[in-house]
Amino acid sequence: MSFTKWFYRYLIGEDLAGPNSSAFQPGPVKPQHLPVPADERPEPWCGPDRGT
Repeated sequence: MSFTKWFYRYLIGEDLAGPNSSAFQPGPVKPQHLPVPADERPEPWCGPDRGT
């Protein structure tokens, strides 16, 4: 399977890594700035809720 096909199936929620591997994880997405210098802490971002 090509990466493109795998990525598409991953995005639509198919089980690709075993049974129930596409289980929905509720909660907001929390991206961070990377990389950061060793003497600084990353500032967290809070994205919108993904719904339930």
